[in-house]
Amino acid sequence: MPETKRKIALPWYSREDYPDIRRMMTDRHNLAPTYEQWLAAAENNESVGKQAGLDIERIPIEPSTFARWCAAGGLEPDSTARMRYVAEMQGKTAKP
Repeated sequence: MPETKRKIALPWYSREDYPDIRRMMTDRHNLAPTYEQWLAAAENNESVGKQAGLDIERIPIEPSTFARWCAAGGLEPDSTARMRYVAEMQGKTAKP
């Protein structure tokens, strides 16, 4: 029987949205100061995961959608919320 790959969801940001994402996050100090630095680290993490045999899914996080999702759940926009969001959106199109 073929082995099923473990699926991992990664938060993914667009170049245009990254400044707004950083501004809105309560833990912005945990995010790279520039999009280019964030992208390099994210692509490296994605590559390492794929090399380890993981099935990686990029989950786009758009600022206004994420803000509404956090507000609806009473969550601070931080790393915990980002991980919950990507886990909830994994395998489907992101919705507020």
